[in-house]
Amino acid sequence: MGKIWTVCSGSGGVGKTTIALSIAVGAAKAGKKTILLDASGASRSCDLVLGLESIVTLDLMNVLAKQIHMESALYPVMQYENLYLACSSLYDRTPVSELSRIVLALYSLCDILVIDMPTGQSFLGRGVMRTGDERLLITRPDNASIRATERLLAHCSADDAISSLVINHASRERIKRKTQYTQDTVQNLLDMPVMACIPEDASIPEGESHARAAIECDGPAWTALSNLSKALLAGV
Repeated sequence: MGKIWTVCSGSGGVGKTTIALSIAVGAAKAGKKTILLDASGASRSCDLVLGLESIVTLDLMNVLAKQIHMESALYPVMQYENLYLACSSLYDRTPVSELSRIVLALYSLCDILVIDMPTGQSFLGRGVMRTGDERLLITRPDNASIRATERLLAHCSADDAISSLVINHASRERIKRKTQYTQDTVQNLLDMPVMACIPEDASIPEGESHARAAIECDGPAWTALSNLSKALLAGV
């Protein structure tokens, strides 16, 4: 049985999928068999970034309906050995908690299961996340995103997973202009430890347009994303 890393956010536009892709690629490159589950339904984008948009045609709803075997819904990512992509649903926003039995089956097939959760959701189902599993809450360091993260925290399930904050799109210039908060202020406002603070990086969109995850960018975010991946892997 492997580990589950869920990547959650209270609002869109905070880089949740970018972080999920990065830690999944980091785990795969470390030699861990990794499954990245895109649970965003019709708004999914992991397949686009990984260059699989014309290949992914089956999802976990097909597995749940017993139309296919689990292996048919797992798509190898050619540019990253050990990494596989699965989608909860290609057409609608099915709550991941409704797929808890399927998630547990995926869990047993890999070392690391990374779940890109639907925006505003953090619950996988009772008994799914255990001690040693990680829940990452992604936020921008601004008022709107912090407020949305507060709402998400109010609905986080009482399980044994470790919950940590990841600040994304941090900008020194915006902090100077007082349109963003410092890492310490965000940590105090949300009363949660900050596991990583990822700076704004213009190289990420360009890299993702060429099927390259942000953890392989050549800009300022590289160090923070690499350190985040290493910190998560230290608990495996």
